[in-house]
Amino acid sequence: MAVDPTLQRLRSIEHIVVLMMENRSFDQMLGYLERAGYPGLEDVNGLDGTESNLDPEGNRHQVFEWGLDETVFHPAEDPSGKVLDPDHSKGGVKKQLEHENGGFVLDFVQSRPKPIPESYYRLPMGHYAARHLPAYDFLARNHCVCDAWHSSVPGDTWPNRQFALTGREWPKANLSLLERILDPFKHLRQLVEQAPIYDGEAFTRHLADGDWRWYSHDPATLRAVDGRYREFPHAMRDNFAFFDRQKVSLLTEALEAEIVTPGSFLDDAANGRLRRVSWIDPNFIDLKVLDPNSDDDHPPSDVKAGQELVLEVYEALVNSPSWEQTMLVVLYDEHGGFYDHVPPPSLPQDDESPYETYGVRVPALVIGPRVKRQVSHSLFDHTSLIRTILLRFAADPDGAIEQMGRRVANARHLGELLGEDPRTDIPGPEEPRAQIDAWRVQARAQRRGSEAGASPAPDGAGRPFTLHDFQEDFVRFALAMRATGLKHGEP
Repeated sequence: MAVDPTLQRLRSIEHIVVLMMENRSFDQMLGYLERAGYPGLEDVNGLDGTESNLDPEGNRHQVFEWGLDETVFHPAEDPSGKVLDPDHSKGGVKKQLEHENGGFVLDFVQSRPKPIPESYYRLPMGHYAARHLPAYDFLARNHCVCDAWHSSVPGDTWPNRQFALTGREWPKANLSLLERILDPFKHLRQLVEQAPIYDGEAFTRHLADGDWRWYSHDPATLRAVDGRYREFPHAMRDNFAFFDRQKVSLLTEALEAEIVTPGSFLDDAANGRLRRVSWIDPNFIDLKVLDPNSDDDHPPSDVKAGQELVLEVYEALVNSPSWEQTMLVVLYDEHGGFYDHVPPPSLPQDDESPYETYGVRVPALVIGPRVKRQVSHSLFDHTSLIRTILLRFAADPDGAIEQMGRRVANARHLGELLGEDPRTDIPGPEEPRAQIDAWRVQARAQRRGSEAGASPAPDGAGRPFTLHDFQEDFVRFALAMRATGLKHGEP
């Protein structure tokens, strides 16, 4: 029997790295590429600039680029995100997708916790451009843009992250774990009961323990989704590490040197110790005063912080001895309620989920020297990650994929994006690095207090620290993990 050439090319990959960011649509982050005039990107299915939605009064609001009209309120100016972060609940997404994706503005206005000025109505229609996104602009021009990658569920974060890890959606875990909370943590009972904790079965169960590692700045999202990785005190400690140990405080490092997992993603990449599969969680909550309060891109995060994270991952891999055999996937869990003009396609009839369609389209870049420089119009969703990983690294790929369910079995794998040989025409990332470094200096200066009072930045020195909804969820999860045995200082 002839060997599938896409599967044959996939076998040239020795390391798959996944970085999943938060809550942005394809059109918001990469839709500008259609009009950017870059060679090879002419056929990106992005924005032509005429797309629009109606508000509750019947007024039409067109897509627009952030910062060109200073009267428009930018999400970063809402410190908590609770007023201007668009709805992305399942009910909200259903409204957004009505009338060929015509309900984004309407749902945004009607779902606000309090009335907002009409000048804010068009916020979900705003998009970024190259000047906002230097890392993505560089990667899109030199690697693969997937303009038909849809989130798995027309809904919010946790169902989509569950699909990315397990191929299914799961109910909340049985809270018998509450019985294991020690007396000092009894006051956290209500928080733990509300935490996003599930008992799914992740794809990592089908890999050898030495084949994968999860990197995070906080407790890993894998621990929230799959109960196997909450079985303390061991909890497969060697499979979890920080993204960057250099950013853990010296005090924490000194006090907890015996319990913190050694090394980091940056260490492993530099030393040629990357495992076959590396999954990276961004920093969902950053408490450092002079830095943005997260780099996951969840509104109201500064997207330049997300760009710095993406570029840091890319540079670490480019300088790794394993780069020639590495594939990096950067994508988003869901669209966050921001406009995208492409209606989600219908699911196959044999799909086991309760949904009729895939979720909204999200930004996705597939990166590496063996990845063809192209725009891919192939339909992918988050379960494509699972199918790709298991096809390449599971001891029994067919059996593992069958156990993961129909969505994974139906998914396309990423081998079709690979070429025969490593490319030698990829320039260095000096251009985006210079832009990010300049932003970092400016951002830290803006976040400093002054003799006149607080920093002008809403998340800078002297400003109250407020959590948006996802951060509140994540704090509940982190507290639950600490209460049930995960020591402070372990990811």
